[in-house]
Amino acid sequence: MQEIAREVYAYLQANAVLYAGMAFVAGFLAHKTVVREASSAFVLSAIIGLVGLFLGQFMLFYFGLKEHLEKISEFRLFLDFFAAYIGSFIVATLVHFVKPL
Repeated sequence: MQEIAREVYAYLQANAVLYAGMAFVAGFLAHKTVVREASSAFVLSAIIGLVGLFLGQFMLFYFGLKEHLEKISEFRLFLDFFAAYIGSFIVATLVHFVKPL
C-alpha cells in the first residue's frame, strides 16, 4: 500500500499545477453535488478535491488499471478527472455525514 501511495504521489507531482487545478474543480463539483445549497467554500472544496484526486488515483493504481490507461493516453486527462470526481464525491459524502452543512 505504501509503495502504491508513493507511485501515486510521484505521478501527481509530475504535473502538480495541472492536477491541483483539476482537484479544485472536481472538489467543487463534488461538493456542490452532495450539498447543493452550501456556500462556496474555497478551502473545503480544495481539500475535498485534493484528497479525492489522491483517492481516485490510488484506486486506479491499486487495481492495476495504470497499464490499461496508458494504452489510451488520449483520454488520460479525462479519466484522471473522472477518477478525481468520483474520489471527491466519496470524500464530500463522508464530510457531509460527519458534519452536515
